[in-house]
Amino acid sequence: MYGIEDYAGEMERIFREAAGEIAEFPAGLREVGLEMLARANPLLSGSGSNGISYLLPYWLREVTGGPVERSRSFAVGNLHAMLHFFLLDDAMDREGDGGGPVGIREALVLSQLFQERFRQRYERQLADGSLLWSYYGKYVHEWADAIHREPAIRADPGDLRQLAGKAAPVKIGAAGMLLAAGLPERIPETEEAVDLALAALQLSDDWADWREDLPLDNRNAFLTIVREQLSIPDGTPLDEPSVNLAVSRLRALERLADYAEAYGERLRCIPGAPESLIRFQNAIARGIRDGARSVEEKTNRLAIEGGFDYLLSKF
Repeated sequence: MYGIEDYAGEMERIFREAAGEIAEFPAGLREVGLEMLARANPLLSGSGSNGISYLLPYWLREVTGGPVERSRSFAVGNLHAMLHFFLLDDAMDREGDGGGPVGIREALVLSQLFQERFRQRYERQLADGSLLWSYYGKYVHEWADAIHREPAIRADPGDLRQLAGKAAPVKIGAAGMLLAAGLPERIPETEEAVDLALAALQLSDDWADWREDLPLDNRNAFLTIVREQLSIPDGTPLDEPSVNLAVSRLRALERLADYAEAYGERLRCIPGAPESLIRFQNAIARGIRDGARSVEEKTNRLAIEGGFDYLLSKF
């Protein structure tokens, strides 16, 4: 994931500080919290899919200046917030089935502890947090609206607000940095910039997760493109061979890349958008486009070699 290497030293520090705070949780919860934190640590797990959550305060320093300690404190707070929302999302996804490593009851209790540590971190940096929490309330509202409407509305790869809404609380890192630097007038344009990056990230996630999303394909923007390319009406289930056909013959992944690149073009037009955020979004869009080109090359090669039927079965 873009940016992790540039901040390896800071990543070690913020995860260590977050671990120290989680170690103060009640017995039984601290162990689960520390395990969750370790799984989220890109230096340990190799996964940086949620990196924007804790890198954003560092990227905003390109705009705000100021001490690195400020970015670090907001980043630690964002780690707690990230785990808080992860637990809520996981609890809702399982809808009371009781499965998984963390039960619903335990997840909700633990999420509240993460939420409290997040607030403590932010309040250390802002003497008067009234405006900050007003922005946070706005972002939580956007998140709640997106999550609530998700089961009933088909994901639209062209709907910026819908795509970015599920990660809207990430924007509190940008708002906090700008408020601490005395630059509240920069918040609206920065919100738009972050939304555009989050939209591209959601498109990438939808491509990565399409197989597991097949039973509930209305929640996946890539599968919306597949339906459109195949002219499959709502109510008719999708299956893997259909998706493979849309990718290999109907350029469904190319269309997904088109959307991600269009969001990038809009992001580059926003004055004062952090360069690291722009590069992050570009890296996501480039990854989707590279995947589309790889599929096209394999399709052409197998077609020439007479192996297209094999491609459809093993894609």
